[in-house]
Amino acid sequence: MSLPLSIRFDTRLGPVRRLHGVNNGPLTYGSLTDVSQYFIEAAIPLVRLHDVNWPHPREVDIHTLFPDFSKDPQDPSSYDFERTDSYLKSVLDTGASIVYRLGESIEHTTRKFHVHPPADFEKWAQICIGVIRHYNEGWANGFEYNIEYWEIWNEPEYIPNTPPDKNPMWSGTYQQFFELYHVASTQLKARFPQLKIGGYGSTGVNPDFADQFLKYAQDNKLPLDFYSWHTYFQRLETVWENALEVRRSLDAHGYVNTESHFNEWNYSPVLPGNPVVLGRGNEHATQTFFELVKGQEGASMDAALLILLQDLPVEQANFYDSSPTAFWSLFTPYGVPEKSYHAFRAFSEVCHTGQRVLTPEAKPGADLHALASISDDGHHAAVLLSHVRATPARVQLALEGLVESDYTYEVLRVDCTHTYESVAQGHLQFGENLSIDFNGYGFVLVRLEH
Repeated sequence: MSLPLSIRFDTRLGPVRRLHGVNNGPLTYGSLTDVSQYFIEAAIPLVRLHDVNWPHPREVDIHTLFPDFSKDPQDPSSYDFERTDSYLKSVLDTGASIVYRLGESIEHTTRKFHVHPPADFEKWAQICIGVIRHYNEGWANGFEYNIEYWEIWNEPEYIPNTPPDKNPMWSGTYQQFFELYHVASTQLKARFPQLKIGGYGSTGVNPDFADQFLKYAQDNKLPLDFYSWHTYFQRLETVWENALEVRRSLDAHGYVNTESHFNEWNYSPVLPGNPVVLGRGNEHATQTFFELVKGQEGASMDAALLILLQDLPVEQANFYDSSPTAFWSLFTPYGVPEKSYHAFRAFSEVCHTGQRVLTPEAKPGADLHALASISDDGHHAAVLLSHVRATPARVQLALEGLVESDYTYEVLRVDCTHTYESVAQGHLQFGENLSIDFNGYGFVLVRLEH
């Protein structure tokens, strides 16, 4: 299949939006695995802290910071900050900012330990205030990190129509969560009016829970500086539709200035026969599933979604997950980048090359997705192309509106046989097109210089 594609480098659209945030930081396995250099290489802009060091979190979760709920939240000795202090520093040292999730990590175990409604909502809010004071105001031998985003809980409606005691993120009722958000958001916003308080990490844009939550928040005039939501997608169209629906729903409930945070996402392929993934006896399907997520198929989907987010009403986004311990990670357990990582690396290069330029209109159902940028002086340009089909294709790339000069070019490729390797270099005369071949799923970064 031949796919013509024209890029207008003389039509500049402003900065490329840096929406390649991730969940969780670079240290795992007791700091034996450290991928900080790859965070820096990809210039990861924003790290959301949820499921840190899962499945055995030692940091970030409220129960790890305040292990004895009977103690006084005004007393610094009631808190255990040391491990979380080290973890946050490892994130901030990469240059990333933080979204701090106030709550607990997911529990897939039969018995639930920490995902129950707090015994005292007022006290829980005061504990959260102590955490914020420690990291932003230096309280309790703390820091002045100026962490802006504080998210209340995560996925309280994780499995709709499931008995509460089977829910891995919230064993209470909907109404109990609404009340927790009411108490915590108002107290935190009153104490820290300059910070952005939000939540709740909606699973896949669940309209029943979301509509009830937003109506409750609207009726009670609750602060909602950002609204967070998740999608694990088979089709890029699903993310497109969800992003538009979230914005529509926020506006309809009067939250027109509330930021939309797409703060958990990943590709979730459908396997032949639709076998069960994860759990006893499903190890082969699990392996096949995550090899697709992390390989060229997932990498091309990741690159395409990063491109599509440029034209969606989303203010922040965080891929799940960057931790080497996670099934969904951008890295092996040893800290080696998967093919999916290089989608973030290539996207970052487009961000930092310069201003975004005009490419064909974004279409979530298309086979090919494109993003391009050019430096202010016109000497450097970058083009990211992602092909999201298993069938081969040839792209006829027309590079229009460049300065009248010859260019050198280099093509870096991720596909079934390449992992961000330079596969072509050469010279282009002014006005000359460039042909790019795809053998199926994959993406390329084209560097141009004169």
